[in-house]
Amino acid sequence: MKKLTLLLSVILIFTALKMNAQKFKYGHIDGNAVYKKMSEVKKADTIYSAYVKQLEDQIKSMQEDYNKKAKDYQANEKTLSKLMKDTKVDELKSLGERIQKFQVSAQEDALKKQKEIYDPIRKKFNAALKSVAQKNGYKFILDKNTLLYSDDADDVTSKVEKALGIK
Repeated sequence: MKKLTLLLSVILIFTALKMNAQKFKYGHIDGNAVYKKMSEVKKADTIYSAYVKQLEDQIKSMQEDYNKKAKDYQANEKTLSKLMKDTKVDELKSLGERIQKFQVSAQEDALKKQKEIYDPIRKKFNAALKSVAQKNGYKFILDKNTLLYSDDADDVTSKVEKALGIK
């Protein structure tokens, strides 16, 4: 559905551009390529990966503890009294629930961290893009990855890279 909406938007834009070609100047950019070249992205990737690994390690540790306790319970189940069995089962249930809650919280935290780390970079990229558009009189700059056809003469990728200080 998103792709259909995007395709219709692109067609609408190109139709409007064709009808008003003398009024609008448009360009395109390989946004992903420029974004990946930004030094801040490499640093952010490292920070984010380390954060996610820390969460994954904690989940793995909790899971290993659960597995150890479950295995111990299974090995000793026949020798345990009813009270001890119930206690161990409750402990395993509780631990399983804590692991699930932690996994959900970890996913939410990872998304928050990702936003915190990458939003300033996106803002910088968008500011450079806007600056290039305004300096060069572009009314539209589309991402090259969503275009069906583009003339390389309208490619503003190098201008945005220059505005970002990327060589």
